[in-house]
Amino acid sequence: MFDYALSGGLPAGSRTAWSQHPLQPLVAVEPFATPPLTPFSYSLLAEVAGRAWFQYFDRLGFDPMPRARIMRQYQGRPYLNLTLSAQRDAEFAGLEPLTLRLDGQLFPLFKWEKPGFVAGIKAGLNQKKIEDTLKNLSGELDVVTQMAQQWRAKTQELRWTQAEILQIMEEIEDSAVPAFIGFLAARYQLEVACNRLIRLTLDKLDAPTALTLMQAATSDVSNLVEQAMGTRLRALGDLAVSDPATVAWLKAGVFEDWSITLPNPHVTAALREFLTLYGHRCVGEGEIRQLRWRQDPAPLLRAILADASHPGSIPEAPSAAQSEQKLIDAVASGRRKEAQQLLQKIRHCLALQSRSLHAFAYILDATRGWALAAAKEAMIDQRLLELDDVFFFELEEMKRMMTGEWNVSDRPEIQATCARRKAEFAQLHQGAAPELLIGEAEAKVRDPNAPPNFGSLWPLVGM
Repeated sequence: MFDYALSGGLPAGSRTAWSQHPLQPLVAVEPFATPPLTPFSYSLLAEVAGRAWFQYFDRLGFDPMPRARIMRQYQGRPYLNLTLSAQRDAEFAGLEPLTLRLDGQLFPLFKWEKPGFVAGIKAGLNQKKIEDTLKNLSGELDVVTQMAQQWRAKTQELRWTQAEILQIMEEIEDSAVPAFIGFLAARYQLEVACNRLIRLTLDKLDAPTALTLMQAATSDVSNLVEQAMGTRLRALGDLAVSDPATVAWLKAGVFEDWSITLPNPHVTAALREFLTLYGHRCVGEGEIRQLRWRQDPAPLLRAILADASHPGSIPEAPSAAQSEQKLIDAVASGRRKEAQQLLQKIRHCLALQSRSLHAFAYILDATRGWALAAAKEAMIDQRLLELDDVFFFELEEMKRMMTGEWNVSDRPEIQATCARRKAEFAQLHQGAAPELLIGEAEAKVRDPNAPPNFGSLWPLVGM
């Protein structure tokens, strides 16, 4: 994220920067395409993001503001507040804020001056605290992931009595925040590092070229969950397409009873193993309405068929070392050590982002189960008419239904609200939203052929 055309110039009022980019690994269904979120999904993400943001900067000791507005919706899409984070880092760690190029002019998100000698000592200590916190978050991820797995397992064992619905209702946000802190911190620091590296290379490279080189230079990161998924899925595909009976079954496209009808037992076993490890995932999983792969593996099977129908060798990518050298060569000699450190930070943040998102996906899967159980409870007295209606109410509204605050006497209001929101949601899909907002002004990327934003290392997008 760097070079934008700003509709109508800078606004006279608020110049807070809001970006789709930080949330795209969670909600995008293909590069550059963030769909609108249902009210349930957005309300959960907004609540969890706000809590995670506060806890992350509180952990750093950067005096975060309680109940700060971290997320907003625009044309149904989620946007994260970049300016508040830039302010915290600039004021407490003396860090130069994210800087965009708007209509050809550099635009720092926050007024910044390099700290003097005494202030610089304290800022340096706080900069180290940022790096230490990122390392600590990585070190805590195994425990965080295990806790998320256990919470999902607990929800899968429930009979979803009214008491159990109320119990899990009180646990959702608290269970979600630990995993989301790692994702939020990694994603923000990725944006900061990539933005800084782009600006270090501006004299010799344009922003899309620099970004492409960064992605290639960090392709040697080996502990991404998405890479593991891609490797297993390719192996599953190779096994499937080597069997004519399985290929014919894939072409028929009737996947509902796959565990019974899939003709090759080895393919069936491999798919079961994949779903055991990754069945709580899906593309665009931040939309809780979306079926997880364990509930519907059809997208995986269609992807396998598509690969079999269009075989071709994967073009050889430039090596990470070659790309890194090209990037370093574009940086002024006095800044090359900083550039190397930034690349190393990007590698670390990519891994933290990937593993945190994997942990958070367990929470989303379990929350989907709660939402459907709550919907069934509300359908008993016809406050909701269909299971899918639950996703057109915010989490707090569903809590009001479950506690009886919204009861059968509110049925006309509830049903009218649902119908209105469904109609509004359908209209939101008809247009694309800008990637960036400055206040209320829309900013659109100047180069439509620019590579996907950094961190969209998602081999399964488009399934």
